[in-house]
Amino acid sequence: MYKKLHRTLTFIFSGITAGILIIMSLFYLYLYQKDLTENSFLSFSSEISTLISNLEGQEGFSLEWQAKTTASSSFLLAFYDRNTLLSSCRLSLSEEEINLAAEIYDYALSSYPFLKNSSGYLASHREFLYEIPGESKFYVSAVSLPRHFGTITGVILYDTSPLEGQITRQRLRFALLNALGIFCLFLFSWFYTGKLLSPIQEAHEKQNAFIAAASHELRTPLAVILSAVSASRQGNKKEKERFLNTIEIEVKRMSALVQDMLTLSRADNHNFPLHLGIVELDTLLLETFEAFEPLSREHHMVLSVELPEYSIRRCRCDRERIKQALAILISNAISYGKDEGAIVLGLKEEHSRFLLWVKDNGTGIPDADKPYIFNRFYRGDSSRSQKDHFGLGLCIAKEIMDAHQGKIWVEDTPKGGASFFLELK
Repeated sequence: MYKKLHRTLTFIFSGITAGILIIMSLFYLYLYQKDLTENSFLSFSSEISTLISNLEGQEGFSLEWQAKTTASSSFLLAFYDRNTLLSSCRLSLSEEEINLAAEIYDYALSSYPFLKNSSGYLASHREFLYEIPGESKFYVSAVSLPRHFGTITGVILYDTSPLEGQITRQRLRFALLNALGIFCLFLFSWFYTGKLLSPIQEAHEKQNAFIAAASHELRTPLAVILSAVSASRQGNKKEKERFLNTIEIEVKRMSALVQDMLTLSRADNHNFPLHLGIVELDTLLLETFEAFEPLSREHHMVLSVELPEYSIRRCRCDRERIKQALAILISNAISYGKDEGAIVLGLKEEHSRFLLWVKDNGTGIPDADKPYIFNRFYRGDSSRSQKDHFGLGLCIAKEIMDAHQGKIWVEDTPKGGASFFLELK
């Protein structure tokens, strides 16, 4: 599902962006072509005006002058006296150019009456674009040039093929740049949407794993309860009492599991309740010690407290939540500790922070398991799995510290075991 969504979002994102890029490129090309064409036509008109001024100052059309003008300006000159092409023009033009000039001259005669009815002593000219379908486009100037012996008319042609080639090259450059840009956009979209979907996919996978693990944990007590109910129907009064005790124990386990799951659910919804207050952490540590000392003695373990000799400042935190985190760590230390083992609670203040710890000399935590011990329902190998532990305690402790903007981590105890540290501002 996520792969399909990834592809879909990639195509949507890159498609929309590519469409905008293409539209902007086409608009720019349109403006570029329009400005280039207008400027080119204006330049042609300006050069024609200069050329006509030169023609007005000389008597004839020498072959040398015509060749020089044609070479310097790329113009094709065709002038007629009484509709007959001048000999100088005929000698300088190829047969194909003569035919082309005649075609355009006929068009000019039909379109511009001043060529037929010229009068006065001033030259006249009109510039226009002439297109041969499927071939070339020409800038054309229709010219009427008065002389003492009469009026010479003609056309001056400029082939716009170089201009068209420039426009075509610009289009190709833009096409290549657009193709490269779209490809880069696609790669960026693929990477970006992947990053965008990654937390969603990860959360979905964690949710599925959480549901699967919770279902597995609930299946066992439910099976025990159903078995006890079935057996109690056939047993005597004494056996029924034993089965009822079993049911009560399993229901309490289920209740504890559900309560832990609700706590984590509130944390996931950023609705983790904190009741902040000013707390004396040394007093809180002593209260926790007094609460767990009988339980540790029952498991043949020694629980002790390490407090600083100097007075420490009070901390702003949720008293009950910090006690809950310590209780989780002490409960784990008792469960995974060894007979005649030792558990140490500690506290100190350093560098504007409070550091609390719970150290044991039990089985310890393998390095391979340390990155995962704060994951939900993770209980490592079977040697560290207990029936009364669902693998949610350390995860809840981490959520408590995250809510306080604090930290929790584990280190190896120097002589064996695990040392958990809580850091508060």
